[in-house]
Amino acid sequence: MNKCNRTFYSSHLKKTLDYMVVNTSENIEDAYLLYVQDGKDYIELGGLEKAIRDVVHLHPELADHLVIVLIDPGDSMERWESFSRKGASFHDYLRFINDEFIPEIESNLGVARISKRGILGGSLAGNISLNIALEKPEIWTHVLLQSPAVSNGDIRQLEAMDLSTWNVYQTVGIYEDEFVSAISKEKLYILTRNRQLYKSFLLKNVNVKYIESEDEHLWKVWERDLPAALQFFVKEV
Repeated sequence: MNKCNRTFYSSHLKKTLDYMVVNTSENIEDAYLLYVQDGKDYIELGGLEKAIRDVVHLHPELADHLVIVLIDPGDSMERWESFSRKGASFHDYLRFINDEFIPEIESNLGVARISKRGILGGSLAGNISLNIALEKPEIWTHVLLQSPAVSNGDIRQLEAMDLSTWNVYQTVGIYEDEFVSAISKEKLYILTRNRQLYKSFLLKNVNVKYIESEDEHLWKVWERDLPAALQFFVKEV
């Protein structure tokens, strides 16, 4: 596994962000490209490196395809401002990712083609992942959402979109309506809104794998679930 830490200056956000590129081979021509929001946390808390090794062990042929791009939004307040629809930087972050970051990353990948393009995030990172994909739904094949902290506004956003190219992996715990944001001090009703989101996906004829588990809003839950999410990305057409 090859890892490279880099920085990216955003003119939209007027700051520099850290990101990492992970690939399983130096000679990738046909990329399965996965963008990960909260990249540092997915490495340190989510067990992402182990999950990557495990999925490649199960499917050795994937070593010639997988490219993971992990980006970190900054500290907890910067994260909330960027990832929440109520945040001051929400729309600037969307512009940064779609207009600056993704074009630059993909122009420098050095691959012949990208046959799968996915995005992964949990909690508020799941919310921003959904919104990033909704900006240009036609380019995405896979959207992986672990307990996404979506709002009613986020759900309404997708109801006007054509999502026919999407394969969605969505998980939520049945106790997550009790979760309170450390920043906004409000209940996010994560279970209720995920059920609404799931219904909206079905109405849009999205290929969606939806799982409810007897869990709370915790990193250890997403770590346990991450291998299945990656399996969905690499195997679901």
